[in-house]
Amino acid sequence: MKFGKQLRDQTIKEWHFYSVDYKDMKKTLKSAETSGFFEQLSESEVKLLKFYNEKEAWATAYMTVLEDRVNELRQVEKNDDDTPTRSPSVSDYSMSSSEEDTRPTKTIEGPGGSDMTDLDGLFSQFSESASIKDAYRQMGTSKHFKAYIYAKKSLATFARELDLLIEFFSLNKTAFGKILKKHDKVTGSSVKEEKLTEMSQTLKVLEGSVFKELKEQVTLMIEETNELKPKLPRGWENRKVYTIGCFDLFHRGHQNVLDSLREFGYFLVAGIHDDESYFQLKGKYTIDNLETRMANIKPFVDQIFVIPSTDPQVYIQNMVSQQDIDTGACCYARGDDMLDFPSRPWVESVMPVHFVPRTEGCSSTLIRTIYHAPDETLRKKAAFAKTRYDGKPIDEDGNVLKLSAATNPIAAE
Repeated sequence: MKFGKQLRDQTIKEWHFYSVDYKDMKKTLKSAETSGFFEQLSESEVKLLKFYNEKEAWATAYMTVLEDRVNELRQVEKNDDDTPTRSPSVSDYSMSSSEEDTRPTKTIEGPGGSDMTDLDGLFSQFSESASIKDAYRQMGTSKHFKAYIYAKKSLATFARELDLLIEFFSLNKTAFGKILKKHDKVTGSSVKEEKLTEMSQTLKVLEGSVFKELKEQVTLMIEETNELKPKLPRGWENRKVYTIGCFDLFHRGHQNVLDSLREFGYFLVAGIHDDESYFQLKGKYTIDNLETRMANIKPFVDQIFVIPSTDPQVYIQNMVSQQDIDTGACCYARGDDMLDFPSRPWVESVMPVHFVPRTEGCSSTLIRTIYHAPDETLRKKAAFAKTRYDGKPIDEDGNVLKLSAATNPIAAE
């Protein structure tokens, strides 16, 4: 693979504008006039340093948030007085689902001499099922479990972000060396080593030592968080997990959420709004059509169902089996960016609802504005703008930069 393609393919969409202008500098070298090459080189250096400084400041500040979340987990684990209480009819909720029930079954003689299971045994089974369902709900609302989920998901997401940043800066450090080597080859000069020496401070920064140190700290914090995980009720890991979204312009924030939902069960079912209901909900067109959006999420879920309406309730009602509701074998989970999600009253009446924290500094709005705004000025402004906690680009006054509501970016292009 050619390096230019590698640099492009391995760079997060939102970060492309901060990357070395490798392609443009190659074009300059191929042209008759190469005098603008070093100006492009200098601009790339300035952009990268700006991006690095912003990300270092963000990462350092966010570590404080993570430390607070782990500290909270330590405290609630130490003073855990809200662990779900076990019903006397269930001997051990934490018993593995693979363990067999060795209790003797009592039978009574039915009509015609046939055997019937003791009614007391049946009632006991129903009682146990109801008690396990209660335990699931209590665990989902416990301070210990919530503290664990928020610490674990935030740490895992941050660790991945650090890896991406380390890779990004490493690739761009390599890009400087490669483009200067190409310059010397094309022009017959020998300025590569001199320029790299001039850029030594920038290149040292691009080694990403700060991010590597943070990654080591985060790795230790993840290990501790795993040790502080609460003891979960029996069968917790065998549940189906339902979620609903639009998943337009699929990005790492979507992936992080879907990955984290595996904390609540083994089988993930995702509902996805079709193109028309998306427009009705948001007042704007999708960038990716339904088929593309389904293909993007399929690697991260086990089953998908389509919602051709702004109200998803009837569709999720028909996806969830009554047996799973009765046995407590299902739950609903999603990001905490929409606590009052459509159909929540019904969903919460039949299964536990869980939330996970969103990925900091990542949003479809940012990608949409950078790549699909019809106004080129707005695109560039969004690319280099500051972002809110939710990743949306903002101007100097804190207002979100975005497309007009009903603009169809595909048509505009």
